[in-house]
Amino acid sequence: MINTTFKFRPLHIPTIILMLWLMFFDKLPAQIADPVNDKSIFRGAGGVTLGGVVQHWNIAGLGTISQQSFPISVSLPIANRMLLTVGTSGMNTSTTAKVDSSINGIVDTRLSLSYVLPGDKIWLTAGLNLPTGKTKLDTIETRMVSLASQTAFNYKVPTFGQGTSGNFSLVYAGTITRRLVLGIGASYYYKGTYEPINVNPIPKYDPGDEVSANLAFNFITYSKAARISMDLTATYFFEDKINELARYHSGPRAIGLVSYSLKTGKFNHLLQTRLRYHLPNKTLGTGSTEYQSSTQIETQYSFSTPVNEWLNGTIVGEYKLYSPDQTTITGSVVETGKAGIVSFGGDAGFLISDIFYPTVSFRYSTGSFVYEGNQYDVSGIDALVGVKISF
Repeated sequence: MINTTFKFRPLHIPTIILMLWLMFFDKLPAQIADPVNDKSIFRGAGGVTLGGVVQHWNIAGLGTISQQSFPISVSLPIANRMLLTVGTSGMNTSTTAKVDSSINGIVDTRLSLSYVLPGDKIWLTAGLNLPTGKTKLDTIETRMVSLASQTAFNYKVPTFGQGTSGNFSLVYAGTITRRLVLGIGASYYYKGTYEPINVNPIPKYDPGDEVSANLAFNFITYSKAARISMDLTATYFFEDKINELARYHSGPRAIGLVSYSLKTGKFNHLLQTRLRYHLPNKTLGTGSTEYQSSTQIETQYSFSTPVNEWLNGTIVGEYKLYSPDQTTITGSVVETGKAGIVSFGGDAGFLISDIFYPTVSFRYSTGSFVYEGNQYDVSGIDALVGVKISF
């Protein structure tokens, strides 16, 4: 039976977003007519952020993965309550892991439009992903993407082109007491069909859409020197389809983040723990199979202080502990993605002016990692040079 809902989805999702736009933005012409001024919600948010990132991992006994990326983001307040953001990145990724291969170009371009309703408690965001990144990868490039997209490596560009997509989110944030702020949000993420791999015949892949709910709070202690915050997001994924047939269903996911910050004299301390919990994934169709998903715990401690009037310094330490995912290779179920990695490094921010703010960052990581059933010792470096130019 033909699924007509699936056929018309590229039409009715934008229609719903347009209806919501008309409901909430009836005062938009007046907002645009009123120039951005000192009372603007996004005053000071305009600017350009760009940088260069070098990431290199050595997987002992397997090879290396290196990536150079050049992210750029432009933020522009176009009304007192509206902010437009556009971002993309150039990249070059290469590997010697079993095969020598490289890929370069720009990735998909992201547009985001945010609007804060009068009263300053409701935030609406609509986003659009433009398919400027490469798709139709060959089999070697696909294997490289599979390795580079492992969460433990934290590559800035883990994937390349993923077709047209869009999202719409609504967030409410309000003061419950003088010291407690509560936030509640919901979002829908539409993912369009694209052709990921260049084989004959080329498959049309339609990744499942996502629906998320978010709950967060921020509490300032009575000493006013400490702050506790928590963020919890639950996401449900719809079925992935290949050539319009449901083939894969990613299990629901929950992500929790707890942060504790403390100010002692000139030092600012921050302790964060993030937990990602994912229910099992399933293949669909004849011989449906359920696969274990990784549970991931990340803990980070940092302290920062002004070194002098023009330099801020930060020291960072992090530990990652991941249980394995399961996948099938040549008919056998194997584990992949299991990791135990420790990282340390530092950041420096140069307070040259209110307009020009350069930053430098460096991390060194070491530990172990399981890929396709085999465990490897790994080590990596992550270096960034960036600058924000405000206007």
